[in-house]
Amino acid sequence: MSANDPSRSKHSGNTSREEAQLDRAIERADALLFKSLKGDERRRRRNSVLFIMGGAIMVAGICTMAAVLLTAFPQNAAQGNAAPAAGAAEQDLLTTAVAAANDPVRAAQLSQEGWQAWQRQQYEPAIAKFNEAVQLDPKNTGAWNGLGWASFNSGKFAPAAEAFKKCVEIDPRHGAALNGLGQIALAERKYDEAEKYLKKAAAVPEASAAWYGLARIYLLQGKYDEAATWARKVVGSGDEDGSGQRMLAAAKAKKVPDDLRQMLEPPARGNDLARGWQLLNSGRRDEAKGVFESILAQKSDDAAALNGMGWLYFFGGDAKAARPYFEKALAAEPLAGGAMNGLARSLKAEGDLDGAIKIWQQMVDKVPPPHDGPMFLADAYMEKEEYGKAVPFLEKLAAAEPTNKQLQDKLGRARELAKAK
Repeated sequence: MSANDPSRSKHSGNTSREEAQLDRAIERADALLFKSLKGDERRRRRNSVLFIMGGAIMVAGICTMAAVLLTAFPQNAAQGNAAPAAGAAEQDLLTTAVAAANDPVRAAQLSQEGWQAWQRQQYEPAIAKFNEAVQLDPKNTGAWNGLGWASFNSGKFAPAAEAFKKCVEIDPRHGAALNGLGQIALAERKYDEAEKYLKKAAAVPEASAAWYGLARIYLLQGKYDEAATWARKVVGSGDEDGSGQRMLAAAKAKKVPDDLRQMLEPPARGNDLARGWQLLNSGRRDEAKGVFESILAQKSDDAAALNGMGWLYFFGGDAKAARPYFEKALAAEPLAGGAMNGLARSLKAEGDLDGAIKIWQQMVDKVPPPHDGPMFLADAYMEKEEYGKAVPFLEKLAAAEPTNKQLQDKLGRARELAKAK
């Protein structure tokens, strides 16, 4: 979820339905996730102190016992008979005590390193850190939770679920882990199971990730009154992308528009395709390529996998190789926004700006928002110095994001240049 990752930028080209669904699940988990991390960190620090104190007491006891042994058997000690045996036992106990005192501390450190790797989207190193942490301290809920989210972000749903369940066994009210289990069940279209976990997660304060998931489930099930209840909570929490408002409107109308349903409904093939996108987003291009190729081997005109291959090559700097994949994806699904944007960006990269503008205009005219068409059209017209054509698109974008200074400045500049021309 790095702000520097172009494939996750709000106005990037990677707008495939599957990746967008994964992004929403992960991004909406953040508030609940990091809230739980604060609690985990407090518990780890407290436990570390207690373990260190306990280890110190144990060591002190061993030293006292050693003194008693030496006092009781001074002659044997001097002759090197009984005392060495007692000393070996003492050393073993001392080693055990120090290890017991240090394991939770080391586990906490490894868990922290795991979360740092996770934030950098280095999921495999994060998994390794969390695995080592839970081996050292099996009661460390932060490490189990981290192992769950790192596995989830890698598209490894089964290990993620196992880690989340272990976390919940230790702490039944661990909101982030409950949310993780809910998100996995939702991705697998197990709505009843997802509802169970997300309701438990929603009992934790500020659980907007769970609210969004519950609103989504109830809309898909046609339970509009329940959907409205949770959608209102999403709207009240900020609703930066406007999805809460769309869900609330659908709940009030007691009807889910086709484009909204497409956004809310998990993809039927879920795991393979989701894993491909996750691997691509984490920079593991070769592995992602293998996943997409495996899907295409079974169905050569799979639009989503073709789109994935297109973005894989595009972000690898090969727009020429990317373009045929986007074209094939659009042949299979003519109004696929992600593939349209990919084709337009590929054309622009190859020097055909007019061809790109034509595709982006088709997106604006035919593909339901939100998508990247207006932003790229505005930028293209600015590049062509046709500032008057850029202004209407920038006005709509700026109106939707009134606090976005960069957009406001770009609109002001376009207006000034349009007047001067």
